[in-house]
Amino acid sequence: MMKSAPAKTNQDIERHYFEQFCQVYALPDGAITHGDKPDVMISGRTTTGIEITNLYLQSGTEIGSEQRQRPLRAGVVADAQRLYRLGGGRNNELTVGFDGGNPISPARCRALPALLAAFAHQIEKLDSGPIDREAFRETMPELAFVYLNARNYADAQWRIAQLYSVEMASRENLRSVIAQKEMKATDYRRCDRLWLLVVVDWIDPAQEQEIRTDNLEIKSSVFEKVILFKPNFNHVVELTVRQRHIG
Repeated sequence: MMKSAPAKTNQDIERHYFEQFCQVYALPDGAITHGDKPDVMISGRTTTGIEITNLYLQSGTEIGSEQRQRPLRAGVVADAQRLYRLGGGRNNELTVGFDGGNPISPARCRALPALLAAFAHQIEKLDSGPIDREAFRETMPELAFVYLNARNYADAQWRIAQLYSVEMASRENLRSVIAQKEMKATDYRRCDRLWLLVVVDWIDPAQEQEIRTDNLEIKSSVFEKVILFKPNFNHVVELTVRQRHIG
């Protein structure tokens, strides 16, 4: 039996981002070491620390964020298929999309699987194709679309197919991320200058956004540079940072 690859740690992921960043941005001369607070140190004639973070569309504390909704959606669909099969349902397949404007609440997370399983019984004799949203809008407003594959499969698997729009990076979110990192400044290892590398990973729908900031100026008492980076696209935006003096 083949062993699955070990899960990547945050430090593995940050190192991967940094290796891509090195290919497109000129760094100071010096020896590079990876660690924590900051995540990267470049030690030469002077020492540059680089803290790496990600920019999300919404904070993970918000119930409507992709970070919170993604596992809820997966749980609802998996539980619904299990209930459907326990109730004598067929080996057909459903593909379900969720409405980002109607996030799943904790209470609805408990109710939705039974509702979706019951709906699957109602439509199981239909031909393959999309189901009119009016058929489930009232009972399941969290759903954006349902597609029935009426063929029978021994390994039938219900799926999620989510549609996303690409937004412009929010100035407020960016300022919030910088402020959060500044609050931890006393924990950073000593260095001559500190940079903040803000990654927008397009593969993650919770992050995917355009990183044009329209000449956004940032005030910081901690970071000499704030740089936005979109891996794979090699898109780099360096913000204008005005030093904010304390006292």
